[in-house]
Amino acid sequence: MIMGDKLDKYANYFNDSKLFSKIINFSGKAGKNLLFYSLILYFMVSDKDIPIRTRIVFLAALGYFILPTDLISDFLPGLGFTDDLSFITYAITQGTDHITPEIKSKAKEKLNGLLKIDPEEFPQEDEELISE
Repeated sequence: MIMGDKLDKYANYFNDSKLFSKIINFSGKAGKNLLFYSLILYFMVSDKDIPIRTRIVFLAALGYFILPTDLISDFLPGLGFTDDLSFITYAITQGTDHITPEIKSKAKEKLNGLLKIDPEEFPQEDEELISE
């Protein structure tokens, strides 16, 4: 996947308000699972028990998600978020051991607060997070 300078470059694009704005503005196009996984990464970024290098991968994935003109433009119908989903999925796999029920709950609550999506529509604590 993307390493070194590119991680730092994408991590620098991360910003809380830009992330939340992207989630709100592209909720119909991005899909609820991509948005949910993005918020899981968002809440894991501040977890000091996760190695810094892994948290940089999380930040880079979120920064990449925020960028509207990345490898595949987010404005392309049907394809626009495939690269974002790939990077978010990669980042999630780097931190699966650190995803707690509390993190999932926070992500569900935040997404519900931003988009009014019923938290019951997301994977339950006993389900595999990335199984699609």
